[in-house]
Amino acid sequence: MPASPPWSSSVRIVVFVLLLGVSLWLISLARPFWWLIVLALVLAYLLQPLIGLLTRVWVPRGLATLLVVLLALTAVVLLPIILIPALLVDIQPLSFDIVGWFNSASLWVQRLPQTLPGFDFFDYRVDLAPFYEQVALSLRSINPEDWLPTPAEWINILNNALRSAGNVVGLATNLALAIIAVAFAIIIGIFLLFIFTLYVAKDLPLLLDLIIGWVPPAYQPEWRELWRRTGRVWNAFFRGQILLSLVVGVAIWAGLSLIGVPGALALGILAGLLEVLPNIGPVLSLLPAVLLALLSGSTAYPDLPHVTIALAVIALYVVVQQLENYILVPRILGNSVGLHPALVLIGVVIFALQFGLLGAFIAAPLLATLLLWIDYARARIIGAHPFPDMLPAQIEAIPQTQPPPAPARPPTRTHTSPAPAPPPLTEPTLLIPPPPTAQEQPTSPP
Repeated sequence: MPASPPWSSSVRIVVFVLLLGVSLWLISLARPFWWLIVLALVLAYLLQPLIGLLTRVWVPRGLATLLVVLLALTAVVLLPIILIPALLVDIQPLSFDIVGWFNSASLWVQRLPQTLPGFDFFDYRVDLAPFYEQVALSLRSINPEDWLPTPAEWINILNNALRSAGNVVGLATNLALAIIAVAFAIIIGIFLLFIFTLYVAKDLPLLLDLIIGWVPPAYQPEWRELWRRTGRVWNAFFRGQILLSLVVGVAIWAGLSLIGVPGALALGILAGLLEVLPNIGPVLSLLPAVLLALLSGSTAYPDLPHVTIALAVIALYVVVQQLENYILVPRILGNSVGLHPALVLIGVVIFALQFGLLGAFIAAPLLATLLLWIDYARARIIGAHPFPDMLPAQIEAIPQTQPPPAPARPPTRTHTSPAPAPPPLTEPTLLIPPPPTAQEQPTSPP
């Protein structure tokens, strides 16, 4: 069968645009399942080290993937079973004495004139006593018992709400159906996540080779190096975030336990979990800790005002955050992400609006990956080397996960090639034979 002529440049551009449009359309159709796909990809990527460890001890990759995924699922199920009883014991001392908090705040304000009666502003003396008296008077005028509902009032509010609903049976039925629908959706989502993670984790190296196989052979070594650098960013981010979450969670738990804030274990776990949200995570974890300190005070120092305990909690979080920024992050994460904090904050907000908490979590490595690929494209556009820190021989030596296909045999030559030219003569006089001598003269025939 004769080979068809190659496509022209215009045909190639049209086909490329059509394929790109169809791909974007298919991606838009899968928008409701983006969170599921992204979460499965992240889980499959995180499980690759364990899968590779099992495959190195002669376990088939399919069986190793199944064992690792089941182990991860078991850990997810058992972790709440272990933590919930400990959290219930930890939060038992909690007490929300709002009346006592107002009284403690009033007492703390009354003590301020002895601590800071005023200050000097150039040649003027600023007396803060009138300000303290006004604040204390305002606090004394507030009676929380006047606007806090009593238990009987809560019951009346609930009864009125049920009567206004009209049909209590219908309301209960609708509520039960809604709960069943949500539970069914959660079960289906977990099942799909399990199946998708299983397949992606098993065939992730093959998928990568398939993607790189679409690249022309001359550019495949560069793309393998680009993928290696991308993987280095994500590996450093995930390992660093897990270690940072553990360190910050333990530090907050230990500090709050020393201060005597009730629920220190729960607040430490919350601080560790919110550590995955850059910049805004520590602030979000600080708010409930300060609120509990204001409302419950300290079990270790019950005589101290609640406001003093709250200030101690704020100081603890600030110290932990500064130690994290200047000691832990440079040593653990290093320059793996290398993004400005303002850019990370913008990315967290944008990806959180699109993908929720999962988008906020992966915003930093996703932005770093995007900038890495843009830098590669920029180098190719201006004709520079995309990886100036590596020699071409080092890029060529990057190992492949699958053996490359055998190169196609070049077509045989049907015409006769000309003979190669002789090498240049360096001493042309030596090639001239000398004249024959008298002894070598040929004899003429008689």
